[in-house]
Amino acid sequence: MTTKLCITTLFFLGIHMVLNAQSISGKITNNNGHAIPYAEVSAEYEKEKFYAITNANGNYTLKVSRNNDYTLNVFNNGTKVYTNKLTVKGDINRDVVVNDEVKEKEIQGVVLTSRKKLIEQKVDRMVFNVENSIASQGMSGADALKNTPLIRMDDQQGISIVGKSNVNVMINGKMLNLSGNELTNYLQSLRSDDISKIEVITTPPAKYEAQGNSGLINIILKKNTNLGWSGSLNTSYQRNTKDGFRNGINLNYRSNKLNSSLKLRHYDNGYSPIGTRDLISDVNKIYTEEKREDRSYGLGLNYSLDYEINKNSNIGVIYDYGNSKYKMDSRNKSSYFTGIVSDSILYTHAKHNWNTPTHTLSAYYDLKLDTLGKKISIVANLLNNRPNKINNFITSNIISLNESIVRNESLLKYNVYSGQADLSLPYNWGTLETGAKYTFLKNKSDVGYYEYLVGQYFINPANSNLFDYEEQNYALYASFEKKFGEKWSAKAGLRYEYTTLDGTSPNENGLNSIKNNYGKFFPSLYLSYDPNDNHSFSINYSKRITRPDFQSLNPFRWYTNPYIYYTGNSTLQPSFNDNVELSYTFKNKFTISVYNQYTQSGYSSIARLSNGIYSNTMENSYDQNKVGVNVSYYDTFFKIWEFSTSINASNGNTQPLIPELQKISVNSFLYSFYNTIAINESKTVFVMLNFWHSLPFTYGSTYIKEQLEFSPGIKASLFNKQLQLNAVLSDAFKTVKNDGYTEYSGYRENFDQYNDYRRFTFSLTYTFGNSKVKGISKSIRFDEKSRAN
Repeated sequence: MTTKLCITTLFFLGIHMVLNAQSISGKITNNNGHAIPYAEVSAEYEKEKFYAITNANGNYTLKVSRNNDYTLNVFNNGTKVYTNKLTVKGDINRDVVVNDEVKEKEIQGVVLTSRKKLIEQKVDRMVFNVENSIASQGMSGADALKNTPLIRMDDQQGISIVGKSNVNVMINGKMLNLSGNELTNYLQSLRSDDISKIEVITTPPAKYEAQGNSGLINIILKKNTNLGWSGSLNTSYQRNTKDGFRNGINLNYRSNKLNSSLKLRHYDNGYSPIGTRDLISDVNKIYTEEKREDRSYGLGLNYSLDYEINKNSNIGVIYDYGNSKYKMDSRNKSSYFTGIVSDSILYTHAKHNWNTPTHTLSAYYDLKLDTLGKKISIVANLLNNRPNKINNFITSNIISLNESIVRNESLLKYNVYSGQADLSLPYNWGTLETGAKYTFLKNKSDVGYYEYLVGQYFINPANSNLFDYEEQNYALYASFEKKFGEKWSAKAGLRYEYTTLDGTSPNENGLNSIKNNYGKFFPSLYLSYDPNDNHSFSINYSKRITRPDFQSLNPFRWYTNPYIYYTGNSTLQPSFNDNVELSYTFKNKFTISVYNQYTQSGYSSIARLSNGIYSNTMENSYDQNKVGVNVSYYDTFFKIWEFSTSINASNGNTQPLIPELQKISVNSFLYSFYNTIAINESKTVFVMLNFWHSLPFTYGSTYIKEQLEFSPGIKASLFNKQLQLNAVLSDAFKTVKNDGYTEYSGYRENFDQYNDYRRFTFSLTYTFGNSKVKGISKSIRFDEKSRAN
């Protein structure tokens, strides 16, 4: 990894020196001879623009693409204070004297700038302008997401939109092909200063995959028009019950034709989760207690290369490699009772070692068809993921004095291939979008269950498993968007997806076979009305599908001790979701939304106790209807205090599809307060006070008790924002717990889990080079990756 980094860095620097021999440099002073620090200097030629910022001594250096005639401009505090023509032939020096007596009443030379609204409501999405938020300045991309209205980001549920789950993240309209720790580390490597805005799409349009009852988060990066190179180093230390670290290196380079980014990531974090899970009926009872020592660590590399063939077309590739490792040392106690009589008490000591190397390769071609915005995009994706898991556990029965030693090995091979073409046709009378996609998913798993007998391990065929699975998805979509005058906007789309799947798994009776095919239309509708700048109304509808991941379909039994196992279900069917939202926004600060979500054939893990065996099986087990309202307010007070609050209330009714489950009706209530306050005049030091509280809610057929979190922190920007410091205490009172139950017919499963979320985090980010050179803003939509787990 170090050798690759050195070679790439030298490559960047070599190209930088060869292609950028032309520069404009000088000093900006006022008519009294005093230097003007942090003024913006630009050189413009036709559509090309190059920027630099003067340092504390007023000095600047501009890298330009070629010898040419340029217009040199100087801006101070948003006002153009100097403009002049100059001819560049090699490196030149140009000092500028600015008349600081120019009055505001003068019109010539003054640039009128308008500040974007902090929040904007579009026909199919809410837009949060990060560059106008003091709360999101000088932070990571992950922290910017936390400050975005409607978005919740925490250790327990990951990234979610209020009222949604399984949210996908995009960069500039293209799906980010990362999940779990890899996604968190990638978002930590982004700088909020490079983010223009974040779009929250609660009901995704037809262009995007219908997979998942989720919304979409689209991170829009600032455009890169500057030549040269830039980079950043970031590192963080965290302390809960264990020490943890996260590190990253970003290098960006841009020339006239070439745009390239290299991101390296590393993490090493530890946790000490504790919890209980009980299965209780009138006759039988099982009580389990678990204490764990977890360690997750890994390395990752993301390399992007974009080449401009001509002014209308470009090609590019994106390669991502991640190797995540996970170690767990678990000590579990299981007590079995018949009535009040103890049948057995089991102690299990388990050690898990998991290694997951993942390769993702994407290639794309973009072609502009005209100057009005018509374009076609073609994308190809490849994923190779090979988790290798080894689980060793020793179980002792202190009543019978029996001991069982088991080694569980699993080697999984996931391959996902996809190709997609999108066509966008904007006209004066409306915008048409259409496209097609094909995806092929292949999974092979080999799981061996070995028992230790007479000094060596012997395979137990009954508990071992081979599983081969193939799935093909075909998709077509079309959408149309139109504005009716200045006040009305509408968008309608239709997506059709057809799926075929084939899976086999041997058992004692031969082969257990999975065969299925189904097609479905997924409509989406949007209508917005903006009577004036202060008011906005919208109504949205979309239909979605949630397909089972591979492990949920695999009928193999995953044992945690000889008497407790988890298994997939080869007959599991996808679930379907209908989402409707009605929203009103006032002055782009206050928003109220009413929504309804209906889930048909939802699936979950069903717990059962039979003949002393505690099983957990995936099944299509419930229909659910959820009605809710979300209220949010976002504002800035006294130019130093950015404040946001949100309230979400809902009622969920779950109808069981299997006899074991009970009907559940629960009212839930979640509210939050986020505060970022500048404590010095230059606004470089901020205090953060964030709090959320969730009353009980249902997730499928499961009831979750109340949760809350208070997380104070402080952040500072030093050396003209080149060095950024953050210190945060998350879950200060250890109140983020997963505590609840599932009510069955005649029995009940209780659980109480705390995953060691309280921690102190201190992070540093240092940027170098030309800070206006951004990384490649291209990412590729590859939605199926999340199903390979």
